[in-house]
Amino acid sequence: TRAGAPWNECEEREREGEGEGVQERESMAPASRSTSASAFADGLVVLGGLKAETVPIKAAILALGTIFTCYLTSSVLLGHTPLWLPDITHCARGSPERYFFRIGMCTSCCMLVLVWVTTGVWADRVCKEHGTRGSCCKALPNDKSALTGAVGCLLLIMGSCCIEPGDMMPWTFHTIGATGFFLCQVFAMCSVTSNVSSAARAAEESGLVVHGVSPMGLVIKKWCVKAFYALLALEAILPICGVKGPTGAVLEWLLTANVMVWVVSLSYDFSAAQLYAAYVEPQQGLPSTKTSNSPK
Repeated sequence: TRAGAPWNECEEREREGEGEGVQERESMAPASRSTSASAFADGLVVLGGLKAETVPIKAAILALGTIFTCYLTSSVLLGHTPLWLPDITHCARGSPERYFFRIGMCTSCCMLVLVWVTTGVWADRVCKEHGTRGSCCKALPNDKSALTGAVGCLLLIMGSCCIEPGDMMPWTFHTIGATGFFLCQVFAMCSVTSNVSSAARAAEESGLVVHGVSPMGLVIKKWCVKAFYALLALEAILPICGVKGPTGAVLEWLLTANVMVWVVSLSYDFSAAQLYAAYVEPQQGLPSTKTSNSPK
């Protein structure tokens, strides 16, 4: 309730011509300033929140940290897998590493679902602000891209939870989950990158400033998309050429790292867009917008 009351008091004092309301408005907490005035006027109270730019970094660190922990436990400490380029899945099949993998990857994937929801909102705002359709001719719309990315994260949760040692391993479910995750991420990330790049290019051609898009973040995304194409091409070409060795494991590690680099690049854009993820709750007793703006 404290978050909403000062704003309404400031509006009331400003309508009455009191100067104290302006001073009180300038001294508000950052969380209240970053939330729109209509949120409070419509009877919503901010219960908590965080800067959206921190979520992609935390999700990527948790995912990579989980994989490295499983590799360290399985290959270095217990010797369940070889030291040189073991498959990520095999690093998580033994005990106790498979429990580390389940906890870490499931938590990271839940965070990535939130990242994709925020990404859809951010990309759609950027495209609409600069007058684009929200998708180019060869890319998914931003809302469908976010949904595709989120579905991929749910598939990885399924593929991570079913990892078991020996013959108990349900390879069909795991293959569907892991492969579905990478395919969904590639489609979603390439589509969002294409849509945002088109919007930024349209704004630059019109002589406008691109708001809410980090130049550094966009460059990283474009290079990640090129890396996706290169890795997928190698995945198809190497077996045809008869190349032997741990090529599948190498491509899996590189593709995982590339996905996480793309995710981390979102922190630049969320920071440029000044996105703030807040949890709000309806609160009775606060005046609505129509009530506060109606003539007395």
